[in-house]
Amino acid sequence: MKHLLFAIILLGNSVLYAQDLKFMEQDLLKEITAIRYWQEYTGNDSKINQDDSLAQANTRLKTKLITYTAKNSQTIQYAFKALQDQGMTIATSADKLFRIYSWDTWQGGTMHWFDNVYQFMDNKQSKSLSLTDKREEGDPGVWFSEIFTLQMDSNKTAYLGYCHAIYSTKDSYQGIKLFSIENGQLNDTLHLIKTKTGIRNELGFYFDFFSVVDRSERPVKLIYYYQNSKVLKIPLVLESGEVTSKFIEYIFTGHYFERRRK
Repeated sequence: MKHLLFAIILLGNSVLYAQDLKFMEQDLLKEITAIRYWQEYTGNDSKINQDDSLAQANTRLKTKLITYTAKNSQTIQYAFKALQDQGMTIATSADKLFRIYSWDTWQGGTMHWFDNVYQFMDNKQSKSLSLTDKREEGDPGVWFSEIFTLQMDSNKTAYLGYCHAIYSTKDSYQGIKLFSIENGQLNDTLHLIKTKTGIRNELGFYFDFFSVVDRSERPVKLIYYYQNSKVLKIPLVLESGEVTSKFIEYIFTGHYFERRRK
């Protein structure tokens, strides 16, 4: 009887969590829908400020997303398919300990402005935050399509966020930004990439999107990471912005990613 009661309690909790997740998703979906509504708004009501309404919808989405994901640890593995169908990108690490939610705020023109929420697990507790306030003025932000995992040693894992920026229909950016979870906090200033100019937290390149527009995949994949060999490959880009078929390789040597000479 005790085993049956325990099983019923577990089943009940699972149902409640599933309902809770579905409620969260639908509430967040309302805010994404509101963002698109205000982005496309064509009314002429003098009492309505379209820009303010759009900004408020984005703020509500971010605030709710931080609150919900911090409240429920199951969210880090939940697909949020309805949100992805409406344009939100969700990148999750293979170990399910780190996730980045990204969306277009639609507050720009041909330059797209993105926002993000970062979620990570600390001793089975979910934590979420925004890093938008750390941006420099005029920085439109990036969105993340993937998170690669680097096991540095038995006690430390680094996460490589594959990020994208859109500055115009022609001018784009792709890069890798490093993160780690340390002492219950998200470290977004992890420096592991050794270059001629110093040891960096981020490695990326600007390019002409029209030089790769004929590729079939979206987003266009220009950066590759091989987890077993710990090799990071980025394309060689000409001064004109043209992406070539050649690659520059960085290999993790135990302390840093260092350029591999051929």
